[in-house]
Amino acid sequence: MSDKKGLYGTWLVVLAIAILLGLYAAIRLFAQGHYLFNTNDVLLWSLPLGVYIFLALTSSGLTLLAGIPLVLKVKKYEPFAKRLVFLAIATLLGGFVAIGLELGSVEHMFWILFSPNFSSPIWWMGFIYSVELVVLIVKFGLMHKGDWHSGLSKALGVISFLLALIAPLMIGSVFGITESRITYFGPMMSVYSLILGLLSGTAMFLLYSMIFHRVSGDGAVESQTPLYNEFTTIFGYVAAIAVVFTLVKFAIESATVVPEFLVYGEFKHAFGAYRGLHLEVLLGLFLPFVLLLIPSVRKSVGGKIVTSALILAGTLMMHMEILLAGQSHPVGPKAEQYATFISYFPSIWEWLVFLLALAVMLLLYTLGERYLKLAEAP
Repeated sequence: MSDKKGLYGTWLVVLAIAILLGLYAAIRLFAQGHYLFNTNDVLLWSLPLGVYIFLALTSSGLTLLAGIPLVLKVKKYEPFAKRLVFLAIATLLGGFVAIGLELGSVEHMFWILFSPNFSSPIWWMGFIYSVELVVLIVKFGLMHKGDWHSGLSKALGVISFLLALIAPLMIGSVFGITESRITYFGPMMSVYSLILGLLSGTAMFLLYSMIFHRVSGDGAVESQTPLYNEFTTIFGYVAAIAVVFTLVKFAIESATVVPEFLVYGEFKHAFGAYRGLHLEVLLGLFLPFVLLLIPSVRKSVGGKIVTSALILAGTLMMHMEILLAGQSHPVGPKAEQYATFISYFPSIWEWLVFLLALAVMLLLYTLGERYLKLAEAP
């Protein structure tokens, strides 16, 4: 017990240091502005926005998983429901930290939300995720009080489930309607965002659960092994769908003769590529999918941890690859002022924003697990 208390205290100290570093970066950003990021007139969206997209979509995936017991009434998964809802809240709050600092001011988030432009998918994205956060918090509050099955509680579960379906589609549409960036444009971006959100949400839940139960030593992994194995099966199916859509995406990019795609093929991909396939896809999607096909890996705790960690790292890098590649080629008048492709590497301040968002999310995970009885079921 004393060892666990020492580990818990050390973990809180690590998170406190990370948060202090992130707050220092936030103060510098609010005081000195966006120029601290390695962006320019062509490449405007950088690491903090990629982190927001990753965490927001992961939160939607966690909410959709929570809908299995809460909306679809699969009662055997009810022991996971409260934890899933809380993880969705904490993950989305981490995403809001990233986007708030990317915008350079909390006031910008306020005015974007309360100065609506109903034709803007960016406004709808912010509005839907803000409403989803409120609904999830109220739903969690009712669950924490023991109210799982009242009319209000059921309605909030359905609303959060629907919002979690719509929000990733809206994030995809932010890019998918951008006609001037042909590598973004098209309906596939919305569907792809939904699939990657469900994939990273499932990976986050499995990784968190395996590590938490091992560290806490509560024996829940052994007692709930069949349920976790079923979740891993769901994980494998979602990964298979993501693999298919990724292959279709690569096939379209390699087969088209649209000039913008031909230029895009010459882009030096952020994380490297082998025969046109991005390394983050090979190592962060295809490799864990193959591992999940092996029963001994799929059913072991170590296998769940490794595949989930690879998927989480891979999906974050895939979001960054898409984000950067679409902006890398200057168009219009900017094409006369810049090189054919714009290179990018995050500044130290962007890394600190990433660190702050991650630390806030993990601190909420930690405190919630300790004080909010996340293993409760009705």
